[in-house]
Amino acid sequence: MKFRFPTITLLIILTVKLVQGQQDPQFTQFYSNPLYQSPSFAGAVEGARVSVNYRDQWPKMPGKLTTACLAADYNVSSLNSGLGVIVMSDMVGSANYTNLTAGLLYAYNIKINRKTFFRPGLGFYYSQRSLDFEKLILSSQLETSGPSPILGSEVRNVQTFDGTISGLFISRNMWVGLTGDHLMMPNVSFTDVINKQPIKYTLFGGYRLYKIERLISTQRQSITFSGTFRHQGHADQLDLGLYWSYDPIMLGVWYRDLPLVKDYSRRDAIAILLGYKYEGLSIGYSYDFTVSRLITNTGGAHEIALVYKFGVEMRKKFKPIPCPDL
Repeated sequence: MKFRFPTITLLIILTVKLVQGQQDPQFTQFYSNPLYQSPSFAGAVEGARVSVNYRDQWPKMPGKLTTACLAADYNVSSLNSGLGVIVMSDMVGSANYTNLTAGLLYAYNIKINRKTFFRPGLGFYYSQRSLDFEKLILSSQLETSGPSPILGSEVRNVQTFDGTISGLFISRNMWVGLTGDHLMMPNVSFTDVINKQPIKYTLFGGYRLYKIERLISTQRQSITFSGTFRHQGHADQLDLGLYWSYDPIMLGVWYRDLPLVKDYSRRDAIAILLGYKYEGLSIGYSYDFTVSRLITNTGGAHEIALVYKFGVEMRKKFKPIPCPDL
C-alpha cells in the first residue's frame, strides 16, 4: 500500500490533537447557526426558530471531519427573554472520535435607549466523548511493536459538564458581541492523565453599510460587513467577509486568515455562500476553498444550513438584530 507524506502528516496531527487537546469545530455560516456562536442570540427572533447545520470538512482526507447541529429558540417577549436548546455531534478522524453535546441557553434583552440594546446570555452543556481505540495508531506504535504507553492506562469514554457566558450590544445598523466558552475547563482526557479543555473566546460583530426599502415592494436590499475572531489555547482564527442580500437571495464571501501575523500555516480558506428564502424557510450552501499548504489534498469544505422561522404573535414589539440572517 502506498502512502503519501501529506496524508501521514495529517494523521499524526489529528492523533496528537486527540490525545493532547481538542479545539472546537467551526461553521462557515456562523450566522445561520447563531446559538452555537453565542447564547445571546437565543430568542433574537420575532417568535420561534429552528436551524439545522451540517459541515463536511476536507472530504478528500482519510477519516471523517463532519459536524451536525440542531438548534431551536423562542422569544419570550413578556419576560424580555429568549430560550434555546442545541444538540451537536462532531466526528473527527479514522478512529471515530465523537463528541455529542446538548445545551440549554438563556438570554435577556435590556433596552439601553431607543436604538441600543444589550443581551447577556448563559449556556449550560452536557457532553459525551468517545473514541474507538482499536482504530487509533499513534506515532510510538510505528517505532515499536508493543502497545502505546499512552493506551497502557485505563481508557474510557468522557462525560463532562460545561458553561458559557456572552454579551451582545445591538444598535440600528451595528452589533458587537463577546462569548466565553468552556468556562469550567472540563477534563477531556480519555486516560487518567488530566487534560483540560481551554477556554474559547469569540469576538464578533459587523455593520450594515446601507439598506434600501421600497415603499410598495416588500423586497429589501442590504450589504453587511462582518467579522469573527476566535482564540482557544494556542489556536487563533479570524473570519472577515461581507453579505449582499436582496430578498429572496443572499450572497456572501469570507476570507479566513490572520493577515497581521506572518505565519503561512495560519492561512485557511476563502469561502462563498449562496442563500435562498421561501416564506419562513431559508436554505444556505457554502464552500470553503483551501488556500493553505494543503490546498491540493483537502477537497475544501461543504456546508448546508436550513433555518425555519415560526410566526408567533408577540406581546411586545421586538427590535431585530441587524446581523446577516438566512
